[in-house]
Amino acid sequence: MKIKRILQAIPFVMGCIVLISFYSFNSGGAGTSSATGQASSVGSLGEMGTCSRGGGALCHGASVGGLADNAGPGSVTLTSVPALTGNNYIPGQLYHMTVTVSETGKLRFGFGCEILDNSGSTDGHINNTAGAVTITDATNTRIWQAFGTGRLSVTHTTAGGFSSNSASFIFDWTAPASGTVNVFLAGNATNNNAKADAADNVYLYRPVLTPLVTAIPEKESELFTVSAYPVPARDMLHLQCNVQTEGTWVVNLYSINGAWVRNLDCKILPQGEFSGSYSVSDLPKGTYYLRMSCGNENRSKMISIQ
Repeated sequence: MKIKRILQAIPFVMGCIVLISFYSFNSGGAGTSSATGQASSVGSLGEMGTCSRGGGALCHGASVGGLADNAGPGSVTLTSVPALTGNNYIPGQLYHMTVTVSETGKLRFGFGCEILDNSGSTDGHINNTAGAVTITDATNTRIWQAFGTGRLSVTHTTAGGFSSNSASFIFDWTAPASGTVNVFLAGNATNNNAKADAADNVYLYRPVLTPLVTAIPEKESELFTVSAYPVPARDMLHLQCNVQTEGTWVVNLYSINGAWVRNLDCKILPQGEFSGSYSVSDLPKGTYYLRMSCGNENRSKMISIQ
């Protein structure tokens, strides 16, 4: 009978162990539950909340009667080398990322970061990471896959984040070839007392990154020259092209942030003069880039639509 009761109790005990492991990062020493951060807690789509655990568990800050996320006197920042100027990324570029969590008087810090595509997926079991993340400091950072199979989170390790007033964490990110990138970053500033504590504060940063289209200076070409008018364009955009050798003529329109808008033309052009007219009356006012190619040569030209 005793053996039967013990066997019946095993599922309950194992459930408690799992619950504890998902309970809280509260920056204590060895033995603190979830001391390496919590996957699915940076506030991205379909997640249980942030490090203050809006999903019901007690953790940091607001969930135990403390300040709301971002209401504390500290901050979380994300910087990179090279810089993500204007929240634009260069497709395929390797970026050295630094997360810094700061708050005067706090004794240990942690973070979680997810860099996701623009699919809008709410399924935390799907890995929709944009680009590729590489750990460069295994002592202080690691990659955690939510529930062992899904979304990738970069977090602190048990050894990471012991510092007064601020701590920094580094990793590398290789940007994708295209597409909007959504960064979900959460930072913890804690008092290191190994408890779910109202004095711990959570900070969030959620930039949206778009690919950068770099204009190629206009120059005389052995293969083709092109001009666009009127400036600015209104209902119609006109292109005048002089082709030296027969080739495939392709024209694509991009937003100022590098997002593809539409294809304007694709055809074989014979040698000689060519004129093309394209409706732009349905496009929002603003600045755009034309990317044109013929044969093995390419051109970029900035245009304005009013």
